[in-house]
Amino acid sequence: MLLSRTLTEKDIDATRLGRRRSYSLPRNGQALRFTGKLLGYYSIAGDCLEPAAQYQTHLESIAIFKTRTRYLLYYVIQHPASEISTGRQVGLRAASTLDDLAVFIDSMHYANKKSFAHAVIDDARAQDK
Repeated sequence: MLLSRTLTEKDIDATRLGRRRSYSLPRNGQALRFTGKLLGYYSIAGDCLEPAAQYQTHLESIAIFKTRTRYLLYYVIQHPASEISTGRQVGLRAASTLDDLAVFIDSMHYANKKSFAHAVIDDARAQDK
């Protein structure tokens, strides 16, 4: 039997779409551990932000997973230096359906929303069969 290691945030990419794996993702100084299938993924690493958007809060990465009972949305937000907040913030959202996650993603207001909003949900729906 081939043993596979637990994947971390750095391991999440398009090559893992549709595969059930164990994940350990950082959040608030702790780790969220679960087993699930990666349905959709977006990273700003492969994208180029418009110059004005670089100084606004934007989404760094977003991933949709399916566990046995729920869909999980894991996302990383990058805040520019300001008086209110600065740096990186990790968010997590659990939902019973992909449609619930689609509504949540649609309500996001980030400078690069048009780059990821529909694509990540479309990928998730295609993989969730």
